[in-house]
Amino acid sequence: MFSRVRNFLNRHRRKFIVTGVVFGTLYLLMNYAQKKLREWQEREAKRFFEMTRKKQHFESTERTCNQTILSLSKIVSESIFNILNTEEIVLKLQENPENKLGLWEQMKIMIFTRMCVLVYALSILQVTLRVQLNIIGGYLYRDSVHEEEPLIDSELQAKYLSLCHHFVG
Repeated sequence: MFSRVRNFLNRHRRKFIVTGVVFGTLYLLMNYAQKKLREWQEREAKRFFEMTRKKQHFESTERTCNQTILSLSKIVSESIFNILNTEEIVLKLQENPENKLGLWEQMKIMIFTRMCVLVYALSILQVTLRVQLNIIGGYLYRDSVHEEEPLIDSELQAKYLSLCHHFVG
C-alpha cells in the first residue's frame, strides 16, 4: 500500500511541486495585498482624522472670530454714536429756531457721515479681526501638530491682537 502511494507521488511529483508553488505564491501575494491594503487604510484614516482636526480648528477659530466681532462691533458703534451725536441737533430743532433748514441739513450730513463711518469701521474691524485670528489660529494649529519650538509666543499674540484693540479704543 505504501509503495502505491510512493509510486503515485513519484509519478505526479512535478504536478505537486507546481501546485505547491502556485498555492505558496498565491498565499504570499494575498498576504502582501492585505498588508498593502491595511497600510492604505491606515494612511487614509490618518489623513481623514487630520483633515477633520483642521476643519474643527478652523470652525472653532471662526466661531471665536464671530463672537469677538459681535462684542467689539457694539463698542465701535457706541463710540461712533458718541462722536457723531445728533441729539444736540434734535434738541435745537425741538426749540423751533429760525435756522431750521440749516439744522436739518447739518443733521442729514451727520446721519450720512455716521452711516458711512459705521459701515467703513465695521468692515475694517471684521477684515482685520478675521485675518489676525486666522493667522494666529494657523500658527497655533501648526504648533499643536509639530512638536517643535512654537513659532509665535503668547507675548507676540498679545501684541498682534492689541493692534485691533487700539482701533476699537
